[in-house]
Amino acid sequence: MPNTFDAVPEGAHERSTAFLAVDAPQERLEQVMDEAGLHRGSLREQDGYTIPFREGGVLRIRVVEGDDQGRTGLEFTADGPTVERLEHIKQVAGEEVGASLGRSESLTWQPVD
Repeated sequence: MPNTFDAVPEGAHERSTAFLAVDAPQERLEQVMDEAGLHRGSLREQDGYTIPFREGGVLRIRVVEGDDQGRTGLEFTADGPTVERLEHIKQVAGEEVGASLGRSESLTWQPVD
């Protein structure tokens, strides 16, 4: 039987990234995950977490320690099947991070081409 999935084009996705400079990013990531209750359904990876959203889309949070730009903190990548889903994921990420870390500033998102 032929594989019919190869003929189905992958749908367009909307993506944005944000960076939050924090000290001890690994500990801060665990704090966010614990306090926000995001562990359920998330995929633990070596450098962070991938959190799927039930209605579509994912949020990837990655620990950055001294990258090529000298940054240390948390990098967020939101990926949604539509602009509306992307905006929802970005809103949830901002609310959870702000509440967990007690920070009032919002994440500044940049579109990814």
